[in-house]
Amino acid sequence: MSGLTLIASYPKSGNTWLRAFLASHLRDGRPIDLNADLSEVPNLTSRSLQDCHAGLEHSDLSRQEVALLRPLTSRRIAREQPGFYKTHDSNLVPPGAREPAIPPDAIDRVVCIVRDPRDVAVSAAAHFGWSLDDSVDRMADTAFCIGHSPRRLNANVEQWISSWSAHVESWLDAGGVQLLMLRYEDLLADPLESFTQLCRFLDLDDTRHAVSRSLEESRFSALAGQEARGGFRERSRTSTAPFFRAGKAGEWRTALPAVLAERVVGTHSRVMARVGYG
Repeated sequence: MSGLTLIASYPKSGNTWLRAFLASHLRDGRPIDLNADLSEVPNLTSRSLQDCHAGLEHSDLSRQEVALLRPLTSRRIAREQPGFYKTHDSNLVPPGAREPAIPPDAIDRVVCIVRDPRDVAVSAAAHFGWSLDDSVDRMADTAFCIGHSPRRLNANVEQWISSWSAHVESWLDAGGVQLLMLRYEDLLADPLESFTQLCRFLDLDDTRHAVSRSLEESRFSALAGQEARGGFRERSRTSTAPFFRAGKAGEWRTALPAVLAERVVGTHSRVMARVGYG
């Protein structure tokens, strides 16, 4: 592997499930410790990782300085520590920067996970502690970012997310990178086929036995059970529910008021149709 292999998604689209699967798969299908073994696919925006490879503390920098530095740090990580990484970054140029936080020359390949934005709205509201109305608004906000707080030091550096539509298309239209798009709903409906496709794309063992074993160790009930017993350190401080809350497709039909569902479709209909949510 040469460079960064990204598991990229808008927040609350299934990224952590894929990381859990890969954590088991890279250990020959062994059981995983939710709070230890996801380091097999670390968060690229981890403040400690970014500080280490940048050779300075991002807390000493302005937001614009962070945006300018991140592409350089991504290239350094790609050279010095290539491998699998999670990211919620969009493939867009943040304000004050000259290029995306993860430039194409640092990337080996990208797995882009997408999820019905109506379900994302429900899941994100619980995760971030927002109202459903706020969640729908933020998903339409082209200036939306995470990882920055005026009150406390975040565990991650700032990530430019943009709107759900802009985020999804920024990766689908990325030039010069190998890309596999996976829909969360397909992962649920036919996990063996979908995760086998993932393994083939990543040049990992794609035999039925190997994929099935890793799927068993990363099933939703197992992850939720671990969180219930020992917590999950990636759960948001502002969350109103467990991180592994539902793991369903189509929850929006009962959880999202019709007026909000219509707002999501009105804002994102073109990109929804493009990725199969027409």
